[in-house]
Amino acid sequence: MSEIRFEDVTKIFGRSVEAVKDLSFIIEDGEYVSLIGPSGCGKTTTLRLLAGTILPTKGQIFFNDQPMENVRIQDRNIGFVFQHFAIFPHMTVRENIAYGPTVRGRSRKEIEHLVETALKSVQIGDKAELYPDSLSAPDWQKTALARVLASEAEVLLLDEPLGALDQKIREEFQLFLRDLVKKEKLTAIHVTHDQAEALTISDRVAVMNKGKLIQLGTPADLIYHPNHLFTSFFVGESDFLEGVVIDDTKKEAKVRIGQSIIKVKNMGVEKGKRVAVAVRREFFQVEQISTKDLSNSLPGIVIEDQFLGLLRRVRIKLENQQIIEAKIHAKHPINFKENEKVRVNIEPSITRCFDYPKEGIASALEM
Repeated sequence: MSEIRFEDVTKIFGRSVEAVKDLSFIIEDGEYVSLIGPSGCGKTTTLRLLAGTILPTKGQIFFNDQPMENVRIQDRNIGFVFQHFAIFPHMTVRENIAYGPTVRGRSRKEIEHLVETALKSVQIGDKAELYPDSLSAPDWQKTALARVLASEAEVLLLDEPLGALDQKIREEFQLFLRDLVKKEKLTAIHVTHDQAEALTISDRVAVMNKGKLIQLGTPADLIYHPNHLFTSFFVGESDFLEGVVIDDTKKEAKVRIGQSIIKVKNMGVEKGKRVAVAVRREFFQVEQISTKDLSNSLPGIVIEDQFLGLLRRVRIKLENQQIIEAKIHAKHPINFKENEKVRVNIEPSITRCFDYPKEGIASALEM
């Protein structure tokens, strides 16, 4: 297995286009890490830097403390799996898998052992003599994965590897892929636009924006403990309540929002400071105004209650004229009517309170 370390890595294309900027992070031996972020944020550039197809403008990348600056692609012990199936159409599955150890000069006996072991690992031994045009999409990807295993790679780079699969198959393949990586003791770096995929398959997830690493944490960290405004915005769905801190002395700070005061988790906010309180839309609790007093709630008026399948989206205008969206279960006992007065309950422990950005929330969240 391999530990991967980025130290202040920047890649500039042309004279001034910073594709990635000052990346510093560590991927542990055997860890499965996904990179997510908006298009153009630097995910694929980071993968290419790891592969060695491009070199950093400054900074260094290490595999097990060895700098990669002068190490050729073929000597990095890396395997690749892409969205568009990169296997040879004129070769059988067996021949495709044998290609890597063959070009590495392995003996015939070694090649046969590596191929058989890889076929067994990815569960396509019964398709070994077939050509790619006879395979299903999942079996194409299994062939590509088996080729990586037979090449004895220690690091697996995956660029949208499940993008061409149907949703149902894709969900099943996620578990297969994670189990394979763990069983084979690989270190995996996975680029995807599918957040659910990243959160399901990964030990940790890196959130990127504008070439910078915003947060690297476990899936639960990103959902429940985002440490940056952008993470709250990009991972899942959150609304940002604008307010002012009126008490910062306790574990739960008090924030005035409109004419109401709510308690929020104190993340080091200061009294008198303007803040943005992030709340995930699934965490809002909407109740009719006649319900017993809700001590940590905001009054509002329903704009719309829309059915979304398993969930409903309730759009609410708060007393400060801010519009929020609550995601509630489709079986919620109350069907809210347009212009109905409600209260939105907020559990302090699930809030995240950030200093209000000088440039405004919209500008701070630009992608």
